[in-house]
Amino acid sequence: MVIRRRYFTSIFIFCLMISGLWAQRVTLTASKTTFSIQEQIQLVFTFENIKNSPRSVDLNLHNNFTVIGGPYSSSNYSWVNGKATSSNKIIYDVIAKKTGKIKIPAYEFSIKNHVYKTSPLFITVRKTADPGSLTEGQEMPSIYMETILPKDRVYQGETFTLYYHLYTAEQVVNYTTNPISTMDGFIVDRFSLHDSPSSSKKVINGREYLIAGIASLTLTPTESGEFILPAKPFRISVKRSGQYRSKWEDPFFGNTSKNINIVAPADTLTVLQLPSGAGAAFTGAIGDFTMHVSMDSTLIQENQAATLRVNLIGHGNMDHFTFPEQTFSDDFELFEPKVKNAYRLSDQDYKGQRTWEYVLIPGKPGTYQFNDMVFTYFSLSQESYKTLRMPLKEIRVISYNELEGDYISGLSPDEVRLLSQDIRFIQMGEKHQVHLDYNTVRDSRNWVWYYLALAMTAFVVVAEVLLAFRNKNRNIIRYKNALKTAIMQFRKIHTDQSAEEILTQIETGFQTYLSDKRIAPDRYPEINDILKTIETYKYAPSNLSHAVLDSLKNKALTIIEEIEKA
Repeated sequence: MVIRRRYFTSIFIFCLMISGLWAQRVTLTASKTTFSIQEQIQLVFTFENIKNSPRSVDLNLHNNFTVIGGPYSSSNYSWVNGKATSSNKIIYDVIAKKTGKIKIPAYEFSIKNHVYKTSPLFITVRKTADPGSLTEGQEMPSIYMETILPKDRVYQGETFTLYYHLYTAEQVVNYTTNPISTMDGFIVDRFSLHDSPSSSKKVINGREYLIAGIASLTLTPTESGEFILPAKPFRISVKRSGQYRSKWEDPFFGNTSKNINIVAPADTLTVLQLPSGAGAAFTGAIGDFTMHVSMDSTLIQENQAATLRVNLIGHGNMDHFTFPEQTFSDDFELFEPKVKNAYRLSDQDYKGQRTWEYVLIPGKPGTYQFNDMVFTYFSLSQESYKTLRMPLKEIRVISYNELEGDYISGLSPDEVRLLSQDIRFIQMGEKHQVHLDYNTVRDSRNWVWYYLALAMTAFVVVAEVLLAFRNKNRNIIRYKNALKTAIMQFRKIHTDQSAEEILTQIETGFQTYLSDKRIAPDRYPEINDILKTIETYKYAPSNLSHAVLDSLKNKALTIIEEIEKA
């Protein structure tokens, strides 16, 4: 009898253990199993009656989903009919990277020598929320987004803008998103969240939508190939139905809006390489441009400056190229061109004008001719290279004593006859005559050689004194020549150098000037700004372009100019 009772007790305890094991499980669910690529969903891991459950899960879904939130955790405890139950949830907000039927594999968890396994989850992702992608019985969502590309292929270096459009059948109160500052393979020129976007109405599948372009992103590709522009999540605040929003209701008397997380879908973009055959006058300009060239004077004196201006007008990637390097006669002293930018970022790309000013200083008189000013760009409208060529007028350089020379050449006939008498012995072949009483020692003209030797000796002595003074006052001399030294350093910069080399030369020239002038970086706020900018570009050289370097160099020269004026 006792044996039978122990037998039933053992069976009872075994059944309790089995039932306890059955009550422990892990499940994976999704807030939606069929949705469009514009929508955000939640993946929920539920741990039922399991102590010490994990706080996060390695999803390993990078090929199919992007995690935009989580992990979030929640716990629930209950007591029903004398039995305690508990559940812990781990939640992730995700968006799909591609369309189609996606299988989320089973996950295994080892907790206290027990292994728990979820079931596979199948999810269907539609391309858009358009009626054509809906199956029978499905309704259009009340709010969704579209990513609008102007074209599905662009050229490397071409500046373009894509738009994020909101389709809503509800009353939108506000919308927010995180700005985009970097993107692999692209320069982010601007990300803009529009405060007052233009809108229109359209009926889709029997439902009226308000369509508004709430954001835009301007990019310039730095590499060629196939790129996936990632999905962009937005948080949209919409007015709750049946409620009236007034200044008395929010925030002190209740919340009249609800937040919806939606996603502008990813899109694929092809970046093409530019064709060959650009020529030496091509420096990366892409768009459509016109060129005007002017010289402020064609008649100047020697050592007097003349200014040559080159003006480019048009639209394209104006922030990402420079003007081709120009060559002039060696008889001219040439300074680095000063660049003036008067363009802005329009709806699609940059629009406006850029001006390069060259200061030319002739070293000797003469008449000089110049090569044509040549600029090559890649025309987007014709998809071919176009070369702009503008001739330059010749420049006549006159000397300071040219007016005196003109006066002498205008002598009267009598003055010419008197002058011919003075040199008659040359015209008649007469030999030089010397008086008998002539004394060569007393003739002061013969002392010229002695005076010349004395002058050379004095020159050597003065040079030695100046050299000794220079060595003694080296810091003072460096202080006085700081501007000249910096300009010489900046003149060494050429467009055929790499961006990193140009950045190093800009930094060297600027730092040398500050050292020669004995100026601390914290003396002027602008100095700290430009030094921090240089350090930033050292760690992000991919963001450098010739236009950025030109702007950086001009900023450094402007700061030097302001210091010199102070």
